[in-house]
Amino acid sequence: MAATKVKKSDAGQGAGNVGGGFRNRIPDMPNVDDQSSSSGSFGYLLVLVMFALVFVLMIPLIGMLYVDTMVVKREAKAQMEKVEKLRKQVEEDAKREAEPR
Repeated sequence: MAATKVKKSDAGQGAGNVGGGFRNRIPDMPNVDDQSSSSGSFGYLLVLVMFALVFVLMIPLIGMLYVDTMVVKREAKAQMEKVEKLRKQVEEDAKREAEPR
């Protein structure tokens, strides 16, 4: 008769998790060691090549754009100086013509 007594601590979710306890409620985690890393490496390699192409093409284009804007700015400044010089010359000619003789 002593063999049929069950302690409260041994019933249900007690020691051993026997009979549908807590362990059966959580799904097993997939084993990532079995997967091959070749598909992941190909993706990283593809992204690396794309970044290299973008930088190889974009950096020279940005440099050419910067140089072009500097040239245009210098030409615009030279044109403004010419216009200012011509304006002063026209004002001086107008003053000379307005003076009584």
